[in-house]
Amino acid sequence: MELTHERFQEQVEKNYRWNFFWMALDNMMFFFIFMGLSPYTVLPFYVQHFTDSSILIGLIPAIYILGNTLPQPFMARFLAKRSERKKYLIIAAFFQRFGILGFLLLSIMQPLLNLSNSLTLVIFFAMMTLQNVASGFYVPAWIDFMGKMIPRKKGLLFGVSNFLGGLLGIAMGALLTYLLDNYPYQQAIQVIFGISFLASMISFGAVLSWREAIPPQPEINQRNAETHNKPLKNRNFATYLIFRGLMVVLEIGTSYYTLAALEKGNITPGQIGIFTTILSMAETVVNPLWGWLGDRKGFITVVKISALLGVAAALLAANTSSLAAFYVVFILAGAMVSGFQMTNLNTIYEFSPPDQIPAYTAASQIALSPLSGVIPFIGGALVNAFGYTGVFWLAGVVGMIGLTGMTAFVKNPKKSKNVLHEGALDD
Repeated sequence: MELTHERFQEQVEKNYRWNFFWMALDNMMFFFIFMGLSPYTVLPFYVQHFTDSSILIGLIPAIYILGNTLPQPFMARFLAKRSERKKYLIIAAFFQRFGILGFLLLSIMQPLLNLSNSLTLVIFFAMMTLQNVASGFYVPAWIDFMGKMIPRKKGLLFGVSNFLGGLLGIAMGALLTYLLDNYPYQQAIQVIFGISFLASMISFGAVLSWREAIPPQPEINQRNAETHNKPLKNRNFATYLIFRGLMVVLEIGTSYYTLAALEKGNITPGQIGIFTTILSMAETVVNPLWGWLGDRKGFITVVKISALLGVAAALLAANTSSLAAFYVVFILAGAMVSGFQMTNLNTIYEFSPPDQIPAYTAASQIALSPLSGVIPFIGGALVNAFGYTGVFWLAGVVGMIGLTGMTAFVKNPKKSKNVLHEGALDD
């Protein structure tokens, strides 16, 4: 039954704290799940036991990026004609967990049944495709649901849950190190996949606990407007994506700072663990600050500050060889990464009209996610051509161009919405 606007707002407020808690718990579990099923570390480590093909190993991050990205425009169009979200979230979440369960069962059954390498790889990639394609259908509905059910303090929700989830991720990283150092990989990987599946079921319980209020349908003339569900016709949003895309170049540096430190200074390989810890701690600790700042000033402000920190990290790395300076580089880079991660979703709420969030989400993810996936490969070619110093200078300069362009040409959508809201109140 469709609610009036007033009744819808009443139900949102009634369920606000309940949904805030369960959505924060779900977001916390994401970090735990991602660490155990990382497409950049754990899953390639597992697959390399069954193949030495760099192409097959390279498919893992490709499936992760494309699976999470390509279904989003289809889901956005599907959701545009429907008011409900939770039932579609549950369906997509179920298939995500089925894929994760598939990883766990495969790790158990493969040594017991002595499955061939080929069959193991077929099952593995089938489960990975299922999990990530389901995620691609899940994301637009999840972002839209949160936008409607959590109408305020989204920065606080992401800040706190990202902080606590980051601590869980660090603990999971320590556990991974312990298990892989002290047990045969077959036993260690079963425990890792098992913990990830358990975390995913806690997350699924949180999803089932969410309470949905069905919003009223937008007016017919609004749905038929020329720009409705066409986010790139929003010039401010399209300009934002262009300059945000330039900032993705800053992510090149994050992939090579460790290697540059080892090459440029008298630094032992044991420092890699310290660099990783500093990076993770910087990402984790700064999350509440980004959430608070985004809620008050707008998340595009967080994007700009994050980019500035990333530029500083790249230029410092290009001009230093000391261990202490590289510690600062990793602190700056960690703060940049966490800021970009938080704003990738939260800027959508500020640019998008409330009824068009899935379409804006799909446009943003398609514009930025594949680019982020390709950047490391481009970075590798650039390192071969210009060395680490040249790449860091390039990242710093291009990142500064992106920052300058965004400052000059992109209006803060939060301030624009506040002005419109105040004007509506005056009327």
